Amino acid sequence: MYLLDELKLVPGDIILTRSNEKNSSLICSITNSNFSHAILCVGKSSYIHSDTYGVHSGNIQRLLIDEPQFAKVMRVDDPVAIEKAITYARLQVGTTYSKISAANAFAKIFTKMDAKRQFCSRLVATAFEVGGVRLVANSHACLPQEIADSMFVHEVKDCVYRAEPKEIEFANSYDPIKKQAEITNNILKSSRKFLGNNVQSLSDITSALIANPRYDNEITEIYESSGYLTMWKHEQKQNPWRYSIDLFKALSLSESEKYTLAMKELEIANSLLDLYKNNLEQYFYIKEQYNLKYAEQQFFLYKKLVENALTHKLTAENILGK
Repeated sequence: MYLLDELKLVPGDIILTRSNEKNSSLICSITNSNFSHAILCVGKSSYIHSDTYGVHSGNIQRLLIDEPQFAKVMRVDDPVAIEKAITYARLQVGTTYSKISAANAFAKIFTKMDAKRQFCSRLVATAFEVGGVRLVANSHACLPQEIADSMFVHEVKDCVYRAEPKEIEFANSYDPIKKQAEITNNILKSSRKFLGNNVQSLSDITSALIANPRYDNEITEIYESSGYLTMWKHEQKQNPWRYSIDLFKALSLSESEKYTLAMKELEIANSLLDLYKNNLEQYFYIKEQYNLKYAEQQFFLYKKLVENALTHKLTAENILGK
């Protein structure tokens, strides 16, 4: 089994993959393609993609690859487009999967009624089109191979390496991100009962409540009982050293290894801090402007996440001597 080298990836990279699974091989055969799936890297160790469970995030360290030629990394050299593409992809989290559109992509059939739903290559291509880079002729009906062949990308070489046994064990271990995707999908399913089927992502819930606050209490209760508001506790339980200088110093690593890890963690913390601060400001404005309990609930969630990210950042900076 193989993995992608995180050190060679940057946010905005497009990861194209296939596997030995029957569905993947069938897609490649029918479409005469080398790849059956497209993924957008949004951080040093995280990505967003659309599969049969909908749009959700994942950990690159868990993305096992059957053969080295089954993965290819493509890069767009446009920082502004990358930033907008990542923002777009994050807003799509929770959006349902469109089996019909995915099947019709080869024939270039596009149904406007299905435009708000996603499949893998549509998500990636549309994200960059929103950012100002049109990777393919038809972003709504395209294949992963078309992205690989786009004149607006270039390949990042030697990104795949043979995984160590411990890395394979981690990749196959319990994944909290899958639990997060399950919770998100349940929130959307429950919310649609009140807000209608046009709600395809979490951001749609916000827009729907601003337009019609009638179900503010019901949506607030859905979040409260879902487990969404306390998902951050699992991360702190799994990696307490990120939030404690003493625990970080006690890691069984050499000083140089601790320094390298701290550099990586500082980058992650800064990225999370930017994301959470933006959401905090957004929900503060909505809370003050529209007096929604839902917005107040989200505001306090992101307030806590900002505090966690600051602690994470300060721990890494202390190790680095900053």
